[in-house]
Amino acid sequence: MSELAGVTDQIMGRLSDVTVLFALALALALLIERLLEVLKSLYDMLDGWNDLYTRWTRKAYKIRDYAEKKLRVFEYVEPEKATPVLLRFNEMLLNNQQGYTGTVPVLSGDLVRALYVKIWSKILGILIGIGLAVILKIDLVSLWKLKEHGPESSPYYFILSGIAIGLGSGPMHKIITNIEQRRAKAQKGGQS
Repeated sequence: MSELAGVTDQIMGRLSDVTVLFALALALALLIERLLEVLKSLYDMLDGWNDLYTRWTRKAYKIRDYAEKKLRVFEYVEPEKATPVLLRFNEMLLNNQQGYTGTVPVLSGDLVRALYVKIWSKILGILIGIGLAVILKIDLVSLWKLKEHGPESSPYYFILSGIAIGLGSGPMHKIITNIEQRRAKAQKGGQS
């Protein structure tokens, strides 16, 4: 009976460790998201104070000119046939905002700015996530591979875990759910 109690305690300890690790990773992902929102708000404020809209408009003109020179899509394809591609382009650039029905993509300084801010926010979030994962030794890859922490952990696992944390709470939640499902499947397979 004492062996069963020892095994139960060991399983509960590991389960507790995994749960705490998942909670920490999710909390860090949420923290990074909030930090990025604050930084974005500060950038918006600085952007407004310094009238950077002219910079973004110039950037939009450069992108327009480059696209006109390099793509030349309407020389070979009728605009009606290119509409599905253009609508997908607009969905990606306009964050799935509906209402645009034109056959030519709209490009403005605001859209270019929004895209750049989104890209740099993701990059910054990933870098912060990697830093936190390395400092705190968060290794989700070993859990995904169904191994416990130990000598198998490598710096690459911390970096991959940091990338997952830096992407935000949505992707982090999906990764945690996937790991839990794999672990449950492995436990069912081990009990059979």
